[in-house]
Amino acid sequence: MSRAKVVIVEDEFFAAEHLRQLVKELDFEPTEVYNKGEDFLRNTDWDFDLAILDIFLSGEVTGLNIAEEAKKRNKPFVFITANKDSKTLREAALLGPSAYITKPFRENDVIAALEIVAFQLPKPLKIKTSKGTKAINPSDVAFIQSDGAYITVHTAKESYLQRKLLKEIIADLPDFFIRVHRSFLVNKHFIEDQTSKSVKVLNYIIPISRSHRTDLD
Repeated sequence: MSRAKVVIVEDEFFAAEHLRQLVKELDFEPTEVYNKGEDFLRNTDWDFDLAILDIFLSGEVTGLNIAEEAKKRNKPFVFITANKDSKTLREAALLGPSAYITKPFRENDVIAALEIVAFQLPKPLKIKTSKGTKAINPSDVAFIQSDGAYITVHTAKESYLQRKLLKEIIADLPDFFIRVHRSFLVNKHFIEDQTSKSVKVLNYIIPISRSHRTDLD
């Protein structure tokens, strides 16, 4: 099974390195470590399963700012904080973090937070490619198009042609996928625009059939 990919945004070097080691020891994959929020937003491709975010970062971009962007992309996040300010904690709570880790953090707290998130993560989709089977986070799939006995799985970066019926993949998808047409399943978090007859996803205009219009209400 593919390991969940974790990005860390923490401005204290030793704390960030400690977190990276713990993440690795817990059989997650630490993909990147950023010490500034600005660097994260400038360089990330959002190809991760979970973000560990320090709420207070040096610089203008805070962990709260990053969490807002992560939420738009349906990426779960865990907050790290040493601050007990009730106003900040209320703002953090409204963003819906999967868990909190308080500083100075203990190994058991990190383990508990990651286990909570791992339980919540959607099951990876197994995609066959020319290089073997690849596991994809369903949150990274924008839409799936059917063409007879084949489907094409579209992400923001790549598309994958699979010999499979649309009805065969539906059972493997989380509930944020919506059937908008007999030939299309759409991740609602990728919808850029919508009319009564179509939705726009990754600059594709996808038709909405009459029988599925109520699913988008």
